[in-house]
Amino acid sequence: MATALDNLREWYRDRRGRLDLFDETLVSQQANPFYLLGPMIYYFWLVTVVTGIILMFWYEPTTEGAYSSILHIQHEVFLGWLIRGMHKYAADGLIIAIILRIYRQYFLGEYKKPGELTWIWSFAGLVLAMISGITGYLLIWNQRAFWAAKTVLTVPVFFDELTAKIPVIGERFNLGSMIAYLFLGGPAIGAATITRFYALHFGISLVLLIVAEVFYYRTRRMRLNMSWFAIVVFTAMLVFISWALPAELGRRADPSRTPLPILSDWYFLALYQYVKYTPPLWAGLGPGLLIGFGMLAPFLDRNKSRAPLERPFFFAVGLLALIYFLAFTTLIMFNIAVIEREPPIILLVTSVVLMAAFIWEVRHRRRKAREAAASAAAPARPAAAAHAHT
Repeated sequence: MATALDNLREWYRDRRGRLDLFDETLVSQQANPFYLLGPMIYYFWLVTVVTGIILMFWYEPTTEGAYSSILHIQHEVFLGWLIRGMHKYAADGLIIAIILRIYRQYFLGEYKKPGELTWIWSFAGLVLAMISGITGYLLIWNQRAFWAAKTVLTVPVFFDELTAKIPVIGERFNLGSMIAYLFLGGPAIGAATITRFYALHFGISLVLLIVAEVFYYRTRRMRLNMSWFAIVVFTAMLVFISWALPAELGRRADPSRTPLPILSDWYFLALYQYVKYTPPLWAGLGPGLLIGFGMLAPFLDRNKSRAPLERPFFFAVGLLALIYFLAFTTLIMFNIAVIEREPPIILLVTSVVLMAAFIWEVRHRRRKAREAAASAAAPARPAAAAHAHT
């Protein structure tokens, strides 16, 4: 037991020394725009936090005053529309940059030794950013935000079907309902919900910012590995988008009227389509399994190569995840979901692709093993021939 703990500590110390929160050590790669994603994450995150703190001066986190305070900020506070717009679009930019960076790390095998900890932080950052996004979304307290939050918080309830089958525990605890109750602060969305969402929305950013600042203080690394030109360009983009596409207001939340369709922000749309397609139990399990696979990917992928086509199975999994994310998002936007036809087709395609990728992976590894054995035996032949000649 002690040896295992010592190995874990040694592993953690080694990976912590090689941790890249925002690609700050990859200075030589800055000519490649894909390695600008790390600094972009820090920049958009900083803008989101700063503008969020400014908005706190006028925002009222109550069911009665939330929507009215947003109206006041948007129309009466000097440059309030700009601060609110930059807060929204910087948050969107943050999530886009995190997603693109994760796909870069995945397809280029950057999660392999010694990048495991960097990958885990990146993936956990995406999950926390999405939680912060959905909690912040409700704070507008308009129809779309209210009902989108209500729909998302029904997903954990599906876990009850699973926990009900566990002896003793299932009879006393409904894990899914407990999770939903923890976020809601009661049986339904209300005053306690908006208070908790407000605290989570601010707390996640604050805690992560403190962790990042402690990391940079101890490592003496550059916080924002980005040129002033890039900073000016991104700031100008945020200002322009905030002016051209003002952050939406919508109608005040009305629990008695259900808007159709019920949609959340863009990064949750694929989840809505997935929930439509799957039975209740899998609707709850699916996101958890996806997060679990993402966190464990560095330890599941034992192939030493980093090239995408040298890792056929994991390449196929990543490609399917990307295609399904884009396809499900498109389908939910156009309100297309034929439950009797599409899920079996999706399941069949997924099974065939993964099976083909698995076979490709096995054959590829066998071929590599034969090549390695042949190359190891090749130098021995000339030596043996020379010995026989002598």
